[in-house]
Formats: sequence, structure tokens, C-alpha cells
Amino acid sequence: MTTVRRNALASFLRTHRAKVSPADVGLEPGLRRRTPGLRREEVALLAGVGVTWYTWLEQGRDINPSPEVLAAIARTLKLGDAERDYMFRLAGQEPHRVTEGPCKPPEHLVRLTLAQDPMPAWVLDARWDVLAWNRGAEALYRFSEWPAEERNGAFLMFASPDMRAHMEDWAAHARRVVGEVRESFARHPEDTRMAEVLRRLRAFPEAAAWLDERTVSARIGGIAKRLHHPTAGTLDLDQIILRPGDAPDLVLIVLQPRTDTDTLQRLTALTHNAPEPAHA
Repeated sequence: MTTVRRNALASFLRTHRAKVSPADVGLEPGLRRRTPGLRREEVALLAGVGVTWYTWLEQGRDINPSPEVLAAIARTLKLGDAERDYMFRLAGQEPHRVTEGPCKPPEHLVRLTLAQDPMPAWVLDARWDVLAWNRGAEALYRFSEWPAEERNGAFLMFASPDMRAHMEDWAAHARRVVGEVRESFARHPEDTRMAEVLRRLRAFPEAAAWLDERTVSARIGGIAKRLHHPTAGTLDLDQIILRPGDAPDLVLIVLQPRTDTDTLQRLTALTHNAPEPAHA
């Protein structure tokens, strides 16, 4: 953070601390309050940070708060969405957040997903929940056979027999997914569904061990995958990730056939009789 950012953040925190009364956060007003609002000690306690550390933050000291800490301070100070984003930006952090509750993909994104047939394609939200998919994805992974609470890309990497059995070098891909889930959690540490996904992953010994390694990976495209499907045969694919500008919490994943193979023909045959998926 630059000096200008630190000073602006310090002033912002002091101003908004003064706007929150003890009653707003369930505290007794107490006696001898010389100024309105919460004390620094109370903000630190409610946000789960050290008093000295928080005092330095309000003094514009050269410290770098994490997204988790900023989220806790935002909750404590009762910040609105715009105020929260402003605080994150002043602190040099990405103000990205997830809306609690089910997410519905835009209709045009669903149409784009369906149009990718026979290439498998599906839409994930920031929690890795699968929201929409096409016939190609249904033919490969049978998403519709999983209940909604388990239809999660990270969970299925470990729970789905199809993914384990058909994906060449499954362990390497699954380990990378665990690192990507960690990165997703750091962006949205307050999201309860994200915490639930991590809890479910720990039921699998491999995932639990890899989570404990604390490795973090960015979710990127261009990853080569080879699948050995029991009826379609060997499929050589590149994983493409598209991020729609009007839905920043969503990603469209497409498995694109390698041009130097007959994978496209195999996918066409595989999806020819596949049922239309029932979307989330």
C-alpha cells in the first residue's frame, strides 16, 4: 500500500467506527465514552484481530491486511457493498465477493453452454457448484445423477467414480483442484457454502492430505486432459476457461478436442444419444 492509500484507509476506518454504536453489535453502551461509536478495542475484538494491529491500521502504518481480516472488519463496521469494496481497494485487495444463497446463471450463458455440443461444457460458480451443463458434459460426467448439494466440481473430482476411473493422471489433476479450491476460499472466506465444500473434501483422505499442504493454485485454462471413456475410447482434450464479464462469479469450462486426434468424432458419437441435461 502506498502512503496515500494507507492514510485514506485509516481515515475511512476511523469515520465508520464512529458510526457504529455498541448496541448495533450487541454490546452494552457502558460509561465514559468520550466519542461516539465503537472503541478500537471493541472493533479488534469483534473482528478477531489484535488491538495493537488494528490501532496501527487506523494510524496508517505500513501493514497489509489480508482479505479475511478485511472481511471481518467490514462485517464489524456494518459496511454496505460499495463501502466494503472501497475499503478492499484502498487496502490493495480485490473486492470480489460471493452472494450468499443459490446463484442462477444468465440465460445467454446457459445458451452458450448448450451450444458447445458435442464439446463438454459446464458453468461453475465461485463455490464450484455446477449450475448448467450440456449433453457433452452429461455424457462424460452424468451431472444430473448427483443431488444438487453434491453437484460440485471440486467434490465430484473425488466422489465421482467416472472422474477417478476415466481421467488419466487423476491424482495430479485432483491435487491441482485442491489448490484452486484454496484460492477460491481465500477470495470468499466468509461464504458458508465454500466452507461446506472444504468440509466435504476432507472426507477423502487424498484431499485432506493435500489441503493440509496449504498449496494454492490459480484456476487457469489450457490444461491438457486425457480421458479413457469405456465406450468413446481415448479423448484428448484441452480445458478452456471463460469468464463472462457480466457474471464475474461464474466461469464457463469447455473441454476442447485436440485437433491432432479423432476426439471430436468420438465426442460426436458419444453425445448423439445422450439425454438433454436437467439444469440446476
